[in-house]
This record gives sequence, C-alpha cells and structure tokens, in this order.
Amino acid sequence: MWGALRNSGFRWLWIGQILSQLGNAMFLVMGLWEIQLKSPFLLSIAGLGMSLPSLLGVAGGVLADRYSPARLMLGTDALRGLAVMAGLLMIWWQPGWAIGIIIAIISINSLGGALFGPSELVVLPRLVPGEDLASANGLSAVTNQFAMAVGAGIGGAAIATVGLKLIFGFDMVSFWVSALAILLMLPSLTKPKSNQTGETADSEPKGSESFTQSLRNGWTGLKAMPWFMALIAPVVVSNFAFMAAFTMLPYWMRHVLHTGPGAFGLADGAWSFGLLIGSLLSGIVGRYSLRKAVGILNLVWSVFLVGFILAGDPWLAATMLLLSGVANGLVNALFLTFIQKIVPEGLLGRVMGLIMTLFGMATPLGTLAAGVSLHVLPLSWAWLLGAASSVPVSYMIFTRVPDVPGPLPTPKSQVI
Repeated sequence: MWGALRNSGFRWLWIGQILSQLGNAMFLVMGLWEIQLKSPFLLSIAGLGMSLPSLLGVAGGVLADRYSPARLMLGTDALRGLAVMAGLLMIWWQPGWAIGIIIAIISINSLGGALFGPSELVVLPRLVPGEDLASANGLSAVTNQFAMAVGAGIGGAAIATVGLKLIFGFDMVSFWVSALAILLMLPSLTKPKSNQTGETADSEPKGSESFTQSLRNGWTGLKAMPWFMALIAPVVVSNFAFMAAFTMLPYWMRHVLHTGPGAFGLADGAWSFGLLIGSLLSGIVGRYSLRKAVGILNLVWSVFLVGFILAGDPWLAATMLLLSGVANGLVNALFLTFIQKIVPEGLLGRVMGLIMTLFGMATPLGTLAAGVSLHVLPLSWAWLLGAASSVPVSYMIFTRVPDVPGPLPTPKSQVI
C-alpha cells in the first residue's frame, strides 16, 4: 500500500491532493447546508451543478491524451483556486449573492475534477515504477475517501464556529497548495512513451481512430457481455434513487431528525468513511466467489438504507450510513475488479468510460427529482426506491453474471 511514497514526486502529489480534497469536502458540506437553509429546491440545482460536469470525464480523458496531463492538472487546480477567491471577494462585497456563488463554485469544482481525474491516471505511470503503480492507485483512492470523510465532519462543525468566509479561504488556499505540489512534482516525471507513429503522450492526436469510432468500439465491447446489458436498467434506477436521497440529506437531517450542521457533517462523513473501509476490506472479501459476494453485499446495503429511514436518532442514522457505505464500497470495488478481469485489455479504457457515463447519467436526474418531488412525495421515497432497486440488481447478479473466483487484484477506483 505505501510503496509509492518512496517516490518524491508522488509524495508531493499525494500531499497536495490530501489538502485540496479536504478543502473541497469542507466547502461542499458547508455549501449544501447553507443552500438548504435558503431553499430545499436549490439543493437540486446544486446537485445538478455537482453531477453534470462529471459526465465530461470522457472529454477529460481525451484532453489528457492529447496534451500534457501534468500541466492540465496544474492549471485546473490553479484556476479552481482563483474561482474560489473570486467567490470570496464577491460575497464580501454582496453577502446576498452567497447562495448563487456557492452553487457556481460547486459546479466549477466538479468540472475541474472531471478534467483533473483522467489526467492524474495518465500521470501516475510516469511518476512511479511499475511495481509501485498499484500502491499509487490504492493510495489515491483511499486518500479521496478519507479526505471526504474527515472534511465532511470538519465542515459541518466549522459552519457554526468559523463561518463560511474562512471555509472559502481554506478551500482557495488548498487548491493553490495542490498546484504548488504539482509544480514540485514535475521534475520527477519520466518522458512519455512513444507509440508506433512516433507521437508521445503530450502530443496532438495519437493513432488513426476517431473519437466516435472509439466510442463505437467500446459499445461493441459492452454488447459482448449480455449479462452486463441486463444490469444497466436496475443499476441506473438505483443510482437515480440514491442520488435523489443523498441530495436531500441535509434537509432530512434538519427537518426529520431535527439536528444542526454538525450532525449533517457527521452523517455525510460516516458514508464516506464507510466507503473507505469497504475499499480496504475488498481484498479480503475478494478471496471468495465474486458473484456471491457482490449479490449478497448489494442486499445488505439496501437493508442498511431502510435502517437509516427508521432511525430516529442522528447517531443511529450516521451508523446506518456508515454500514451501508462499507457494503457499497465493497460492491463497487469488487464489481470494478470483475470488469477488469473479463474485459479485453485493448477495450478496457473505452468500456470503463462508457460504463461510468451510463451509470452517471442517472445522477443529474436524481438531483433534479429530489427538489421537484419535495412537496409531492414523502421524503423517504428515494431511500425506499434505492433499497428496492437493489433486489433486481442482486437477482441479475445471481442469475446472469458469470462467476469469477478469487483472489482478486486490488481495485483502482469505483464504478457503481
């Protein structure tokens, strides 16, 4: 796990990412709480701003292949820091604009993440030797989940103690520190490998395959897995419902459990911490039948979602989210590993991009539905739909998915 830290360039990148992700998590929790105080419907608008840019991850991958990914990372973090600084100056000048500014910055940060993420994946093989690449990927994933868990807790407590202007300031500085860390990382990068045409990873378009043709080939790879095509509909419904539920989490904590921002930060952090634990445990669970593990854990996840609905105490609610996060983190990690094992290596990147796009399409729809349905349906509808949709997902896994026995390799990221 820790082997990649032997490389000084990776250490700079890792430290910078800890700070920027921590600042971003604090800002997000603060922003969502302030937004729901103004209008619960605006949570849906914020959710759209947070989720729609994530669909541009495919475009981020193209940019990372065509231009210098390290410089793209550097520019992305520097510009995000400037955007937060501009927002801070504007709310100092016009405090009444705070909610609109917060939504705008949430959207800008999400767009930056869609560009930064693919570039980071391209940079890592040039930053650490092959034997440490799995370590680098694992540390990057764990760092993100840890920062989200800790940042959510700190952000919830900080709203009442330090105020939103200081949280703005910390987020701004964290992006600039990350940009500085990337600058210090640059000398450690090795030269990109040339392809058959003599072009490098930092040059203009590589190969003769067009972007459209690349997508077609990825879709062909997906259609060769009929069991996966059968999973798309129930998984999209599950993602739709869960995003709607999580968008309204601050409203639930305030109006159902009658708590403040600290308890909201605790609940949000519990979910992220659960994902972290699930990722760390995936290597142990992956020693057994993957089909059985994913099918059973998916049902366990739904049981804890129902437990959250029934919890009348904020600590019990946070515990239910923690446990559901563990189960969901295991499902995501094991499912991704399964895809890595059965998809041909030459199609893996395109197939993974399409999978993330297909499953991600439900995210903006879920956030919009959360606000529209607020005064029409019971607040628990999304949680219940998310739990119910896990049943057909598990049924498809048990009846359609071929089994792949362990042991499994360490997963690099999450899909579902």
